[in-house]
Amino acid sequence: MNQRKTAEKYFKTRAKDLPFHECYINAKWNEKGMATVFISKKQPSGNYIYAIFLIDIYCLGVKNAMFNFNQNSIKYEDLKSKLFSSEDFVLYDIVETHNIIYGAIDYAEELGFKPHKDFNIAEYILNSDLIDDGIDEIEFGHNGKPLFVAGPDDNVNRIINTLKRTVGEGNFYYIIPEG
Repeated sequence: MNQRKTAEKYFKTRAKDLPFHECYINAKWNEKGMATVFISKKQPSGNYIYAIFLIDIYCLGVKNAMFNFNQNSIKYEDLKSKLFSSEDFVLYDIVETHNIIYGAIDYAEELGFKPHKDFNIAEYILNSDLIDDGIDEIEFGHNGKPLFVAGPDDNVNRIINTLKRTVGEGNFYYIIPEG
């Protein structure tokens, strides 16, 4: 069985039952409209499992999800060091993190977008029972409307057409890089 299949199986069968270890988020996620969330749990062996979620709170919800398991402390700390070198990250409340992730998914689904395909495995690290009323305090969208900021891997035409269909022309903002 390859590494990915083994990780998928572990996540599906064991991840929910493990206690949360750490939860980090980029410090200015709510100003940028993009949250990078890092959640880890400790395995009985002392190794770590983790998931990283790239969350677009303005429009698309879960843009990316990655997961892995059985990382020893050296690999785990190395991963954190690499991830945290590009931006300031802060320890974050696990309940609030769940509100951000699931709130962004709900918002994106209203707009016609589904979470990244790997979310269906990475989400096993989460516990949807942790969602609370704080989910209603988070502003999704930008100034009351969806804001699509095109990234390098986005299918711009498909996304704009979806927004036109779901919220109507003129009811969303978009930023598309020239070229």
